[in-house]
Amino acid sequence: MTALTSARIDGPDDIYALFGDMCARGLTDGLPVIPPTEQYVRAMLDYVGLPPEQEIAVIPPEGGVATVEKLAINAVMAGCLPEYFPVVIAAIKALAEPRFNLLGVQTTTNPASPVLVVNGPLRRQLDIACGRGCMGNGFRANATIGRAVKLALRNIGGCVPGDVSKSIHGMPGRYSFCFGELEEESPWEPFHVEMGFKPETSTVSVFGGQGTQNLYASYRRPESIIHMVADGMRCYGNNGYLRGSGNPLVVISPGHAQVFAQHGWNKARIKQELFTHTGIPLTQVAAEQQLAHPIYADWDRSRSIQLCRQAGDIVILVAGGAEAYHVTYIPSFASTDMVIQPIDVPRQ
Repeated sequence: MTALTSARIDGPDDIYALFGDMCARGLTDGLPVIPPTEQYVRAMLDYVGLPPEQEIAVIPPEGGVATVEKLAINAVMAGCLPEYFPVVIAAIKALAEPRFNLLGVQTTTNPASPVLVVNGPLRRQLDIACGRGCMGNGFRANATIGRAVKLALRNIGGCVPGDVSKSIHGMPGRYSFCFGELEEESPWEPFHVEMGFKPETSTVSVFGGQGTQNLYASYRRPESIIHMVADGMRCYGNNGYLRGSGNPLVVISPGHAQVFAQHGWNKARIKQELFTHTGIPLTQVAAEQQLAHPIYADWDRSRSIQLCRQAGDIVILVAGGAEAYHVTYIPSFASTDMVIQPIDVPRQ
């Protein structure tokens, strides 16, 4: 049996006192954690069948090496079941891709946070919430997978709020932000299939999100839905307009998806209509020079700005409750690009 190399910590026997001790050591996100005893950590390692010393990624800003063992420790602390651990590993791999710009997300003054979206059959096997309330509380898989990733970014990457993570206000999504696409209720192909993966492959996609904006688009015509959603997205204070890049994420209910499909609209048309309707003339933007230097700083005032590079960069997902009432918009941090990673599910 390969020895575990992480430092041992002797803490109080009382569970309440132990939590206080771990908080004092800066090992938690402020919420209670499961003590990562060797028994629990080895259960994670045994499930994936990987050596504890295997390196998965280097996590900025401090360049901490995320070994399988270190990730297992954080997954235990977050409350993950061993079956969830492959998703955590895949998410860390995706976040480490240079085009995601994890360093920027970790250290920005923006409240940006990784957003995890799971596709494929593993969603159902792990009971990852995809339907009603999927971005909220009450779902162990969603909550603990997302939290394990965030704890790893903190404890391995050294991203401590204040001195390193300079987010002005932060947001609740920095605790955990994970949900699945409700593929079974979508009239279109799932997101991972859209991105070139087979339906039977399970994937996790990572986005740099700035939070959520709820839009009550309770209409029955696509044009009306687009008009309201675009109005909610059309905010030049979002990073997308400052950088002209990123992947704005629009999560629609199965009910809205059916409205679009019944009128012959596919994802490509929705993206194009949203892209067209979210252009903002520079005459509507404050003329004063910002402290930051947006891409349009030196543009002629007759031009317009867009929330991303092209219509195809907008991501449309189907998730949530059935009613054609609410749409959730997740603005992009924009200094990141979405990354999708297949999940290596071990044979048991």
